[in-house]
Amino acid sequence: MKKTYLHTSTVSLLVLLAIVTITAVLSYFSIAKPVEVDNFVGPQGQNPFPDGLDWLRRLLIYPGLIFSLAALGIFIKSAVGKRSGMPDKILNYFLLLLIFCLGWVCMPYWANGLHHAFASDTTSLYDPKSLLPYTDISVVWSIFVMAFHLFAYILVLLPVILAFIDIRKNGFNIKYIFAVSVYLFIFASFFFAPYYLYWFLD
Repeated sequence: MKKTYLHTSTVSLLVLLAIVTITAVLSYFSIAKPVEVDNFVGPQGQNPFPDGLDWLRRLLIYPGLIFSLAALGIFIKSAVGKRSGMPDKILNYFLLLLIFCLGWVCMPYWANGLHHAFASDTTSLYDPKSLLPYTDISVVWSIFVMAFHLFAYILVLLPVILAFIDIRKNGFNIKYIFAVSVYLFIFASFFFAPYYLYWFLD
């Protein structure tokens, strides 16, 4: 096996992951109920009532968005750089996916209390377009959510193929085990965000 020291970019991503994880946990537990809605408000319906928690929701959501973009910058720099090897780049890729999963994809779900909404079978009342962060940054948020699913579940085959090529050429590196472990946490995250795509595509 190759040496297991972590590249500087990997350490940076791990720090961001720790921060995003803490914020995600706070989002999950600090919101006690979903946004209040009234289907009879306005011509569009399904508009959230001001519940006085917009400031808290933004305080929880936007660090995740910002750290996700920071993680993207770190990954791109490491991916094009020559100092990090293939195992480092693939591990960084999966760390990026997990950070985006928590910070960009799941955090708004939890900060808006959707995990409570699905528990009470009131999901049809909640249109993502009427909730944060869509109401602030519109399609920018949703485009990155769709991109995450593309890169996490479809294009994920590309780094797997590159890993097999690298293993045949340079031998096995334990960082690939780390990468798989990180990737599995994505599925664990969605366990706490039930019916996410059903809500997002509603």
